[in-house]
Amino acid sequence: MLARAHVRRSLPPPVTLALALAACLACALAGCGPAAPPATTFVWAVGQGEPRFDPAGPPDPVRWMVERLLDQGLVVEDTTGRVMPGIARAWDVRPDGLTYTFHLRPGLAFDDGAPCTSADVRRALESGLNRLDHSGYAWLLSAIVGVDHARPGRPLPPLGIATPDDHTLVLRLARADPTLLRKLAIAGTSMPWPAVATLPEAGWRGGVGPYRLAAHDPGRRMVLARVAGDGPDTVRIEFAVTAARGRALMRRRQVDLLWPVPGGLFGEAPPAAYRVVTHPSRPTRRLWLVMRGDLPPTTRAEARRALALGMNRHDVIEALGARGAEVGPWLPGGRPLDFPPHDVDAAHAALDGANLGRSMHVVMAYPAEGAATADVARPLQNAWARAALDVELRPLRGGAFAAEALSNGGAQLLLVESAPWFDDAAAELAMLVETRRGPPVGGFHTGWRTRDFDRWVGPQPPATTVDLDLAARRLEEDLVAIPLARLPWVWIERAGGTAVRAHARYGPCAQGATSASGAARGSR
Repeated sequence: MLARAHVRRSLPPPVTLALALAACLACALAGCGPAAPPATTFVWAVGQGEPRFDPAGPPDPVRWMVERLLDQGLVVEDTTGRVMPGIARAWDVRPDGLTYTFHLRPGLAFDDGAPCTSADVRRALESGLNRLDHSGYAWLLSAIVGVDHARPGRPLPPLGIATPDDHTLVLRLARADPTLLRKLAIAGTSMPWPAVATLPEAGWRGGVGPYRLAAHDPGRRMVLARVAGDGPDTVRIEFAVTAARGRALMRRRQVDLLWPVPGGLFGEAPPAAYRVVTHPSRPTRRLWLVMRGDLPPTTRAEARRALALGMNRHDVIEALGARGAEVGPWLPGGRPLDFPPHDVDAAHAALDGANLGRSMHVVMAYPAEGAATADVARPLQNAWARAALDVELRPLRGGAFAAEALSNGGAQLLLVESAPWFDDAAAELAMLVETRRGPPVGGFHTGWRTRDFDRWVGPQPPATTVDLDLAARRLEEDLVAIPLARLPWVWIERAGGTAVRAHARYGPCAQGATSASGAARGSR
């Protein structure tokens, strides 16, 4: 035995090398080496219905999240707020700030294999400029040559958008806009989709984002497969998750993220394997009570004042719990707002003074699922009832509320969760004050039409800074919209693992712990 062992130690170097090579070859043929990491699946349970495919639609956090998984714009805003390259690998800006040239990444392709070109990006930019329901994208892109002359529902005028070749997009501006890149980074603004998907009726399909649409059971489920960047290999999205189903998923540990949290789960302690997380929103999301100034009886200031006096905002804050906070200043740098206190006698006096009788009937519409509004509506109704104000509740599901909030008729009161496009006074005003022409900039009608703010909220750049005191005073006097509470992002995530990363603008990221920007196809 000693001799044989000695022989093994004494093999000449060439023989030793040959044996080592043979062993390596045998391992390779047998599949030796480090094992591939197991495939990962991230399950996102959504406490509301599936959003409608509408890339140029009004703001919708859930729709935006799905869009950001399936597609990507010229530039993106990461979780730190920085503007980063998206499908544009680089861009140039002329010294006068009036020309932006974007260079697209090579090899961009849609799910069906069709190439994604600068013409697709141009179509995306143009698709939201003449919408009849909202003018958010026309407001965002108003600095581009010709956009000022666009009219809702009419053919677009010649625009300063050029595509000299398939990989280059040029934007010519009528005036410098230092915030243009940040506007292009907002979900939907510059995201290209296949040409067949230019209409919402086309339904969800893949873009050029980090995930492709692998399977879709409309209204119930989406399965997304990663094709670029980091993150889980698969993201499974379950829609219309009720509180009961959410509890069952958590008990079985079959969900990673619940957001929006199904109504009825707030106030309950989640199972030990889960935790409730809050994260500040920026721009600041608020819960708004809108009393439309274009629908009777709330066309009359006395009716709006009676409703403001008859409600109890303390009940709202109590119903929200950890989901809401006191409003504080409305406009950045401004003073706290001073709204009428809860005073039943004063509410009756306001009705009597306007010959509205001792009672008044109005309808309040609000989203019925996955929102703070569902838990706030009833306390508001009860307070108004004590003041002899008859408020009929109209809970709406799916896209029905979004349509109601932007309709020219319907409910006199709206209970909405919303944030301005940007965290500045002009953007806050633009969300509430309706322009002289065209639909509202935000996702809801207020009927608040006034010339006092034209120099700040119109398409032209403001000549002076916003008069914060004037804006606050007019909101307090006109009472077309009352901010009831500040709303952070709130979700339930699996505890003990890697925390879900949050985006101040968009909320929790369904890509798990990866960057919110992901990666565009063709960039690998």
